[in-house]
Amino acid sequence: MIAERHPAARAIKLRANAALGVVQISLPSRGGVAEALKLLDSHYGWLAAQVAKWPQPRPIRPGARIPFDGEDLTIDWHPAHKRTPMRCGDRLEIGGPEPLLAARTLRWLQAEALADLTSSTRRFAAMVEREVAQVRIGDPRGRWGSCAAPRPGEAARISYSWRLMLAPAFVRDNVVAHEVAHLVHHNHSQAFHALHASLDPHTPATKRWLARHGAGLHWVGRG
Repeated sequence: MIAERHPAARAIKLRANAALGVVQISLPSRGGVAEALKLLDSHYGWLAAQVAKWPQPRPIRPGARIPFDGEDLTIDWHPAHKRTPMRCGDRLEIGGPEPLLAARTLRWLQAEALADLTSSTRRFAAMVEREVAQVRIGDPRGRWGSCAAPRPGEAARISYSWRLMLAPAFVRDNVVAHEVAHLVHHNHSQAFHALHASLDPHTPATKRWLARHGAGLHWVGRG
């Protein structure tokens, strides 16, 4: 469990974070400990039910199946394979020492994500006649993408979660379209949503997919 104090908080909040795999409780700047303990005790059944629904870890090891581009890849590890991962249909061939398997696989996934998301971002940005100075990837838990408002005379920088590469292409495209729409509208106004829909119409399907599968993407590599 993670307990954090927030100066602006007016009430105690309890959350079972499926992406992080932790129970979070937010407290006001002072006090609230006794009330928090009572809240935990009264919500024990609810918490247990939420934790039971958390995704299962999907460690990267020989023979494991991991999501990639909306499908599954089988980790085909053998010492005789080339050390650089190579996709062969629904298999990912990779060699070298087994203790380095997970790290090499993650680096490959991240490189694939950067290449794919950079290409998509350039494509959508051209549709709105905007420039993007840099596309970056990271591993945030709270959002799938972010677009920082550029300074006058500078091109924007957009960041994404590399785990989007594990999702289907329509999900990645919709997230990219969302961030590119922010190049024009730095808000979530009606004009923003209209532009987003004109760039990619799959927002409802994307929200449904992420609501159902998004947390599980954060469990790939755990275990």
